[in-house]
This record gives sequence, structure tokens and C-alpha cells, in this order.
Amino acid sequence: MAKSSFKSEEVMTLCDAGVESYIKDKNKAEVSNRLNEGMTGAVFATGLYLLFGGVNQFNYKMVLAPFLAGAAYSAVGIMQTKNKDTDYRMAFEQVCSNVRTENDEDADE
Repeated sequence: MAKSSFKSEEVMTLCDAGVESYIKDKNKAEVSNRLNEGMTGAVFATGLYLLFGGVNQFNYKMVLAPFLAGAAYSAVGIMQTKNKDTDYRMAFEQVCSNVRTENDEDADE
């Protein structure tokens, strides 16, 4: 029961903050995840290159290329977040309208 009320309070706080705040938080999380994935992949690819002979024949282009690919991956993620705004808005409205309906029913009782 306490867990349910905690989630309910969390949802109420989210709904009170507004849809723009919700979309901004979702976009921020999406961009952060893309950046983490891109840079993790770049570090992994660079590590493999250096591990398998890159130290002996160091080529800065082979080290720089994965980081450029990771940055491009992140940039694509930034562009894609703008396409998801409508989906986030619809999800927000659906959840918050259900919460408002429940609150109205509780107030009537």
C-alpha cells in the first residue's frame, strides 16, 4: 500500500510539473543514453585497435574514427528525440488524465 501511494505521489508531481517539463526530462535522458552508448562503443573499439597491434603501428585516424562515429550516433539521437515529442505528449496526457479522473472520483466521495 505504501509503495502504491509513493508511485501515486510521484505521478502527481510529474503531472503538476507539466508536459513540457516531462518532455524535456525524457529528451535529456534519451540524449544522455545515446552519448553514453556512443562513447562506450568508441572506447571499446579504440581499445581493441590498440590491443591488437595498434600500439606498434599507431595511427591517430584509427583512434579518432570511433570517437567521430560515437559523436555521429549521439547527434542522430538528438535529432530523433524531436520526433518522439508527440509520443511523449500523448503518454503524458493519458497518464495524467487518468490521475485527474481518479482524484475527481476521490473528491466526490
